[in-house]
Amino acid sequence: MSNTLETLELLDFYGKKFQKIRVDRAHGVAPHKPILLLSVIEHIQKQLIQENKIFLQPQLIQTFLKYWVYLGSDTHNPDISKPFFFMKSGKFWHLWPNPKYKTVLSSKVKLKTFAEVKRAIKFAYLDEDLFDLLQQRVTRDNLSRVLVSKWFPGKWSRVEEIMRINQIDGELSLLVQKHSLFYPQKEVW
Repeated sequence: MSNTLETLELLDFYGKKFQKIRVDRAHGVAPHKPILLLSVIEHIQKQLIQENKIFLQPQLIQTFLKYWVYLGSDTHNPDISKPFFFMKSGKFWHLWPNPKYKTVLSSKVKLKTFAEVKRAIKFAYLDEDLFDLLQQRVTRDNLSRVLVSKWFPGKWSRVEEIMRINQIDGELSLLVQKHSLFYPQKEVW
């Protein structure tokens, strides 16, 4: 990003993308994609993601579940694999296939289970411009606020509190463990 005007235009562009994320509405709004984005943003902020590669690994899953406990839906399962795969519809989230799975990702096949997503996708990555915006505190905060105001209105203070949670203990730990049972870790790690 070379200048302020370009930065403002990119903020506007990605802010609109964040507001128009396609979510499942069959049983109420499914907050999976916004929660995944908040998790990725936190990992970038804490420098757990330093290059534009987002791996579906236990640390990201734990962060996703941490947000799910506070912002998730009782009518949906906290499955990170579906937004990890389907976020590509937003055109700013891209998937890098594992060897031998390039044709699977380029076809219209929908990966439906955690194991299928883990097997086929090596990592996800963002548009370079978006990744650059998320590297900077001010632009990252702006995009985070747009995301929260659209998908979790009135909960910005709560999201800031959630971002500061580094160690999961007590009741939160029990809730995260309960939701972690959803992931077939023995098969994919």
